This record gives sequence, structure tokens and C-alpha cells, in this order.
Amino acid sequence: MGKIENVNGSHAIWHESNNQKYLEIYALNYYDLGVLEGKFLSKEIYILKNLIEILALKYIPKKFTYQKFRNMAQKYEKFIPKKFQLEMQGMADVLENVSYEDILLQNCFLDILYGQLIPKDNYDLALHSYDFGCTSFGVKNQNSTLIGQNFDLSIVFKFSLTFTLVKMPNKPDIFSLRLGSLLSLPTGRTSHGVAVSINVVKNRIKGAISIPCSIKARMAFEKCNNAEALYNFVISTPSTTSGNLLIADDSKIIALEILPTEYKREDVIDTVVRSNTFVSNSFQKYLFKPKYSKKRQRYAEKQLNEIYNNKGLTDDLLLNLLADDPIICRMKRLRSKTLAFNTKSYFGLGNTKYNKPGLIPLDQIN
Repeated sequence: MGKIENVNGSHAIWHESNNQKYLEIYALNYYDLGVLEGKFLSKEIYILKNLIEILALKYIPKKFTYQKFRNMAQKYEKFIPKKFQLEMQGMADVLENVSYEDILLQNCFLDILYGQLIPKDNYDLALHSYDFGCTSFGVKNQNSTLIGQNFDLSIVFKFSLTFTLVKMPNKPDIFSLRLGSLLSLPTGRTSHGVAVSINVVKNRIKGAISIPCSIKARMAFEKCNNAEALYNFVISTPSTTSGNLLIADDSKIIALEILPTEYKREDVIDTVVRSNTFVSNSFQKYLFKPKYSKKRQRYAEKQLNEIYNNKGLTDDLLLNLLADDPIICRMKRLRSKTLAFNTKSYFGLGNTKYNKPGLIPLDQIN
């Protein structure tokens, strides 16, 4: 699909950078933004709807039908600002057989999966094919910071992922990874120089009914012009899931471990690695599988520190680390695979071992 312009000047267009596609959208209001997202991301939205329907079929014995999932999503709706509800309505209005309730469910999917289903059902086998995983790296150099990650998940999600560049008047440009109709995954960066990476963690504590993580990510990207502001925004409300965030600007990296009602902060001095586990001792008792991701965590720390101590880190060296097969760059059948990656400068769908990175199209503003 080519460029679209409507009567008030909003438009969207696909770009390529080194064969990596991303969608650029400029909109004057949230409803028109949603309309353009619905038109241009229709394939990804339909795929995610089908995947959630398949998960619901697997859950029929437990009475988790697709309609039950939609009902669960409605509990989060009151925490979503009206402007983002308008954006979701805009998507639904241009898609056949996709309702606002379907779009709402997609934006609450991670919250339901990792905040409700996994803790409640003791990680039912039906959820194995919906695993999300990531390995995130942060480096604080003398006058700058680096942050990057591999985004790992089941191969079934491959064609529902996109990178988008969202531009609106009087707001920072936002470049982030998206899944289906999710307003944003908590991985991306803005023209204010703020960057975030996410690692979900399977644990035994149910998430809060609060702002869905996709909405919270978009809100944080829009509202916050430095790492400290984004950290304060994240901890201001209970979390719907558990996990790790790396939050960075040009001078600071904050590593944050998250439970629904508790946070642990680490101000990074030199390097940091986060995977799908907790590193703080007091959070170990909450892990669903205490040994899960521990090997990857230790290996990634060792590799990062060896490079940091010997050469110092650049974006290009970080790309090489993200391509480290098989523990960091994961490609085994029937397991979560690396399906996307990004650093401060680069992005891509696929993995850095076999896919060349594109250049993130952001001009930083003060």
C-alpha cells in the first residue's frame, strides 16, 4: 500500500532501511492515527486475532473462550485514556470482522497472558506456544549510553510484528516495536533520546488490573523526556505483569525489576543484562521456574563484560553480541526464537545473524 492522505493532512507510508521495513505515520489526532494504523497494519491485526482465538480454543476445557478473554479485557478499559480509546476505535472502524472489543483485547493480551493466565493456571501446556522471551543489554560509557535487545517469541507471531514511527504535533517522535494492534510494546525509543527494553518474567503473582502495558508504554514514550521521568511514571501505578525494564537516556540507565506491587531499582554503573528472570535475591521466591533463563543471564553477562573490558562497546559490537548463537540469538525449533532486535541506532525483524539491520529514523530533539 502506498501513501495515504486524508482531508486533514494525516498520512502513512511504508519505508525501507537496508531492506528492513517500518511504517511511518503522521496524524493530527488520535482517531485518524488509528484509522491509518488499521489500514496499514490490517494483516498483523488479523493474524494476532487468529492467534488469540486459537489460544481460546485450547482453553475451552477451562472455560476461557474468546468471549471470556474479551470480557477480561474490558476490566482494564477504564484505565485507558479516552484519546487511546479513540485510536483503537479508529482501527476497528476500517477493518472488517474486527471490533473495538477485539482491538481492546489485543492491547490487553500480554496483561491477561502473563498477569492472569500463567499465575492462575500454573503455566498450562496450552501456553507453551505463546512464550515471550528477550535478552536486553545496557552499557554506560563515559559520555553516552547504549541499550539494545533481542525480542524472542514463538514463530507463530512472526508476521504480526512491525516497527512503526509515530509522529504527532507537539509530541516526541516514537519508534517502537508493535504486535498486531498494540499501541506499542515496551521496546523502542523517542526523539527525546529516551529508550526502553522489556523482559517478561513468569511468576506466581497475579498482575494488577491497571493500565495495560501496551498503553502504558505509549503513554511513557509520549510523556517522558528523560529516563528519570519515565521511571517515575512506570512506578506511579501498579503493574499488570511482572518483568524487567531497562530505561535509558543519553546519560543514565535504570534497571527495574517489577512485581505487580513492588519495584527494585538499580542505577547502572557500567554494564547490565536482563533476561526472563529476576536477579535480586528477594524476588527469587516468586519465580514460576527458578532456573528458567538463569543460564542465558549468566552467559550474556559474561559475554558483555568481556567485550566491555577489552574493547569498549559500540552499537556495531552490540549487534555482534545480539547475533551470538545459540544462547543469546535463539533459533531452535519449537522454542522462542529471536524475531526482532534493536539497539540505539539499529533495528530489524529477524535476527542479526542472518538479517541486516536498518537505521532507526529518529532525529533527536532537545
